[in-house]
Amino acid sequence: MRTLEKRIKLRVREEDNGIKLDCFLRKRMLLTKNEISRAKFRESGICVNGERRKVNAFLKGGDLVEVLLETEKETSEHVISVQGRISVLYEDSDVIVMDKPSGLVIHPTGNGKMRDTLANRLAAYLRERGEDSVIRIFGRLDKDTSGVVLAVKNRAAAIRLDRQRQSGRLLKEYLAVVEGVPEPAQGKIMVPLGLDSKNRNQMRVELGGKKAVTYYKTLLMQDNHSLIHLHLETGRMHQIRVHMAYLGCPLVGDPLYGNGENPGMKRTALHARRIHFLQPFTGEELLVEAAVPEDIRQLFHNGLKL
Repeated sequence: MRTLEKRIKLRVREEDNGIKLDCFLRKRMLLTKNEISRAKFRESGICVNGERRKVNAFLKGGDLVEVLLETEKETSEHVISVQGRISVLYEDSDVIVMDKPSGLVIHPTGNGKMRDTLANRLAAYLRERGEDSVIRIFGRLDKDTSGVVLAVKNRAAAIRLDRQRQSGRLLKEYLAVVEGVPEPAQGKIMVPLGLDSKNRNQMRVELGGKKAVTYYKTLLMQDNHSLIHLHLETGRMHQIRVHMAYLGCPLVGDPLYGNGENPGMKRTALHARRIHFLQPFTGEELLVEAAVPEDIRQLFHNGLKL
């Protein structure tokens, strides 16, 4: 059983002069009722200008509000540290965004045989810096897919990012190269998906399946290939791959939903290009981008100017 703490701070804006502390904690610092309740009964749990205050106090512009959060209280199995390179695109005390190469699995397998994964490498990276946190990968990419992966360092941050995901404030954008040209060139795919009963590692279009919504836009066409920009409203397994195959334009190199044959592509041509989200505690807008890998660029004669 472990308990970790995080102190968050926010200064009261002049336009919030006279606001009640409880209201400020909920509406400006985005704390839950449970978080406020737990902080109230801790020594120095809720302070204004360095002094402990009750939540019915009134604030004035310029006040500095500090809250001591309990971010962890759980027993958890730690991912085994494995040395290996990770490419860090952005990092702060709550989140880290990495650029995952194609061919690297996100999580170790249940039988423990596969340990050289992004999660194992991240564990080693964090522990070298004295951050012995539970590894939480926020959203996953297939082994073949390259690009941005967000990890969260504490439970309080994970709760806030999950709210952003549900409200649509957290958004990941993808680039894919597909066979043929989508018709229409831009649109919204709303086709439910379910597990394939013949292959539990594969999805299929299924009328009684789970809601799945994909937005796409054709950016470039060349030699019967198209470069597509995509973002998801839902996050089903293999969603982009199944939906584009449903349109008759499977991803280049996709062995499950396409023909998997392309001399210039040794993997499925899918890249998580960028991620938009708000810093969980400061609210700062963040846009983190991963460069388009060379194998996708080389599918086009002159390379992609992206």
